[in-house]
Amino acid sequence: MTTPKSAQPAAPDLAQVNPALKSYIEARVFPEYTKNDWGHQLGHINYVIRRSFEFAKIAAKESAKWSTKATTTEPQLKTFPLNPDIIYTVAAYHDIGHHVDAAHHEKVSAAVFREDPEMPKFFSVAEIETIAEAIEDHRSHCEHPPRSTYGKIVTSADCNIDIDVMLRRTYTYRLRNFSNFSLDEIIIDARQHLAEKYGEHGYALNKMFFDDPEFKTALENLRALTADGTAFRQRFLKVNNLEQLYVLEQQLSQYLSRVDPDLKTYIEAQILPQYSQNDRAHGILHIREVIRRAFLLDDVFSLNLNPDMVYAIAAYHDLGKHIDNDRHEFISAQLFLEDSKMPDFFSGVERQIIAEAIEDHRSSKSDTPRSTYGKLISSADRNTRIEMVFVRSFFVGKDRQPETTVKDFLDYTFQRLSRRYSEDDPENMFYADQEYLDFLAAIRNLLQSEAVFKDRYCAVNQISSREHTLAEEPGVEISPAILI
Repeated sequence: MTTPKSAQPAAPDLAQVNPALKSYIEARVFPEYTKNDWGHQLGHINYVIRRSFEFAKIAAKESAKWSTKATTTEPQLKTFPLNPDIIYTVAAYHDIGHHVDAAHHEKVSAAVFREDPEMPKFFSVAEIETIAEAIEDHRSHCEHPPRSTYGKIVTSADCNIDIDVMLRRTYTYRLRNFSNFSLDEIIIDARQHLAEKYGEHGYALNKMFFDDPEFKTALENLRALTADGTAFRQRFLKVNNLEQLYVLEQQLSQYLSRVDPDLKTYIEAQILPQYSQNDRAHGILHIREVIRRAFLLDDVFSLNLNPDMVYAIAAYHDLGKHIDNDRHEFISAQLFLEDSKMPDFFSGVERQIIAEAIEDHRSSKSDTPRSTYGKLISSADRNTRIEMVFVRSFFVGKDRQPETTVKDFLDYTFQRLSRRYSEDDPENMFYADQEYLDFLAAIRNLLQSEAVFKDRYCAVNQISSREHTLAEEPGVEISPAILI
């Protein structure tokens, strides 16, 4: 006996989601994704939502097939329609805790959902628990299969089918979580990770609970790519716009070879990871660029400074940024002086020179740094690309004044940069190389037109609406491709 058509599970659709629930999540939940790395921001969430409803339709059809197989001598299989609100909510919350604890973000995300005071307005107690369990079950390395169809749906939807997206996600994740890796190490680690995850016995295969031809094709193509080290490297560099960066990365490696290996090892293990506490404009990527520029300027202007001192100054100069932005140069210097390991590498006089140089690095200082080291770090700390200026200023704004509208922030930024790069009152730059002079000419030319400046700023930061607050705009991931 077949189940009457009216009793068969209905195919859920995004259009069926409760408008009030959808509005709440879009206004209150989605903005939180700007805190995640690029691979786990709103673009990924929208992808998972779309794919979730695709798999939900398959699940509904499979459930209907099972129900038609029941006979009068066999127990009738219990079928029920999938709830569009649950499908949507599971996908919407599944990565919300990624920036808090990437390694256990499924548990954090489930906790964030459970603690949301608005959810009882939309779901019963049992439904809330079903949603939380599905969020917890979406990780590819879970020891147990998802406990519900909703868990299977979001787990399957979380499987990526775009290889270029996979390459970008593996790159941005490593930028945030393996900040001391060289580009070569990142490429090697990314290739190994993707081979292990999507290989013939990869744990990602346990994520797909539906017959999906697109996923199968993506697996075949990715396996072929990871099997060829040269092809993988070329595509990884191209997809992430890193061809030029690779040259600069090699340059940085050559500079670092001049530094005492023990000093370098200590700073990379104990100091540089602390930059994850800073705003995104003053994180580890900024520090690595300042290190590179400091050594470059030392060479260009034949300063012949102590490489260990140059490295230490650059490595510590923004360390106190997250503690007090307005006084971070003094805090950073104090953190250096209080570091019990530094006497192993520097004399008392050298430590004092390093601390003073750190204090003197601020571009807003009107007085002259007390040493050549101070002049060097102050110069190395300058921006040298318009994209660098725009992306870093946007994230500073997001962190310090998130409720400001883009429109008002554009007015403020145009006026601020017009003053900073004015020919009448230029910023202090003690060692202006050609790279900096070219940048200065370009940004001054751009500042001649306020409308053109604002359009370029919005384009670089991928701003969708000037009426939004800064918190509502995700911006673009700060990467070495921006900092070159």
